[in-house]
Amino acid sequence: MDGIRKVAVIGTGVIGAAWGSLFAQKGYEVTAYSRRPETRDKGYRQICSNLDFFVGKGVMTVEDRDRAMKRVRFVPEIAEAVHDADFIEECTGETYAIKKPIFEEMDRCAPPATIIGSSSSGLSMTEIQKAVAHKDRCVITHPWNPPHLIPLIEIVPGKDTSKATVDTSIAFMEHLGKIPVLVKKEVPGFIGNRLAVALWREAIDLVENGVASVEDVDKALYAGPGIRYALMGSHMIYHLGGGEDGGVGHFIDGIGNTTFKAIWEELTTWNYITEPMKEKLIDGIKDEMKGRSFKDFVQWRDDKLFELIKLIYGE
Repeated sequence: MDGIRKVAVIGTGVIGAAWGSLFAQKGYEVTAYSRRPETRDKGYRQICSNLDFFVGKGVMTVEDRDRAMKRVRFVPEIAEAVHDADFIEECTGETYAIKKPIFEEMDRCAPPATIIGSSSSGLSMTEIQKAVAHKDRCVITHPWNPPHLIPLIEIVPGKDTSKATVDTSIAFMEHLGKIPVLVKKEVPGFIGNRLAVALWREAIDLVENGVASVEDVDKALYAGPGIRYALMGSHMIYHLGGGEDGGVGHFIDGIGNTTFKAIWEELTTWNYITEPMKEKLIDGIKDEMKGRSFKDFVQWRDDKLFELIKLIYGE
């Protein structure tokens, strides 16, 4: 993309390493920062693993992977990472106490035209902007895990984010193969996580009340509505469910304000996962994994995600 050649990734955990993998695979020079040597090493290994995954799927050749890895370097200082960056993706801890000083330093050390994006999954950019002088260039660019595979990206401007920053961020994410959505009003959790946590709360409550096991609640999601969700969202699902003549309006009249109304009146509203709830979920997950390792599940997930994305989007 014109104007962006060098990208800085601030934080090399799971999300930062995935971003680094994607940027490098797409041909960008990547400078990745973490203050601790062990997290830099772990980030390096994860990027290698992610690029090996792409090789195994035929997205890259071994030579492509080697060239991509040569475009990635790790540094121990934020200033060194951002001083010549055209775009910055921040992926540090999910608190204002962590992000604000990091944003202040990035803003102070980066070139004036550099966009500073954050992978925050729910914090307010308006609040983060209070720590920087150049507020107009800061924006939330929230991915979904794993970011090197899942296409969704939520673009969330703060109060002082410029339209140019938003437009450039959207264009850049599209260039990377992402599917951006613009969150026009700051709300905790943005769009995707608000939908996800509402669903998860009900899933936990079904387990807590003995309606079904952890495994069967998961099955009821991934083998039913989850398949449709890969193709379309709730609004379109229920529009099609209403039939060609009436669509979503007919669905609302026939089911939404009758059957669904009765369900909505019963849905839970608690906002804290208790220790007994947590233990019940931990035990249920152990049963669901059936002895398979965490690493095996991640590999299986990524293999299936790749094939699904390729099938739906042709990438």
